[in-house]
Amino acid sequence: MRQWGVRGRGRDVSRSMVALVVSVAAALALGLATWLPGVLRTDIGLVPVDPGLLTVNESARGIATLGRGYTVAAYQSGFRVSAASGTLVDTITRGSPVSAVLGHLGEREDHPIENVEATLDHVRIDEVDIEPGRAAYTGEVYDDVDGQRRTMPLRLVFLLTTAGVHVTADIQGADAVIIHLDALPGTTGIDPALPTHNLRLRGWWVVAKSGEQQAFTTARKAVVGIGPAIRTRGLDLRPDGRLDIHVWSERATLTLSGVPDAG
Repeated sequence: MRQWGVRGRGRDVSRSMVALVVSVAAALALGLATWLPGVLRTDIGLVPVDPGLLTVNESARGIATLGRGYTVAAYQSGFRVSAASGTLVDTITRGSPVSAVLGHLGEREDHPIENVEATLDHVRIDEVDIEPGRAAYTGEVYDDVDGQRRTMPLRLVFLLTTAGVHVTADIQGADAVIIHLDALPGTTGIDPALPTHNLRLRGWWVVAKSGEQQAFTTARKAVVGIGPAIRTRGLDLRPDGRLDIHVWSERATLTLSGVPDAG
């Protein structure tokens, strides 16, 4: 009986050790999954910039019809660009669609590195001007640090083109503009701008080339181009699903195309 009890205690100890090893391995795996994307973004030189608050004046809310099945919607929850076949892109839900960056670019080995000194993350949209094939939203980006409010004029223009919708985010005085998009499943690069595979949870610099390039496509069958072409541009797919587009200019542009329904 005494020997049987020793064996039983031995088995209990073995089970405890196995459980401990499994728990430690799971914790390490979770830590690695959380840490690795951050390392990849740091290595590529992109600085995380979180969106701030979005306020849309009631008079600027609603859906603007651009034509050929394309629309842009602006609400307190964000902006949405759609084709007749469905949604192309959404800005981040209940957060600012853009941020302004003050800083400069440096170089590290074979790629740029961002040096961010300050960001203006909050957005207020005051009014919209709608014409055939065009919707222009005006307002400001701002921050409030230690009671000191800093602002920059903001203009968001959605223009119908032969290819789809051309989006311009113009922030006067910014060194860089970041566009905050909601999760886009199946984000896949388009050669030569980005690698032709799923770009999940990583940061990427867009390969420079003349012309405003098509950069990536999504499971929604949206094709997205990033410009201006002569500026340094990056793509940061965040662990929380957000997709941030970094453009080192006071003006960032997107070309959005899909396949509208016939007729």
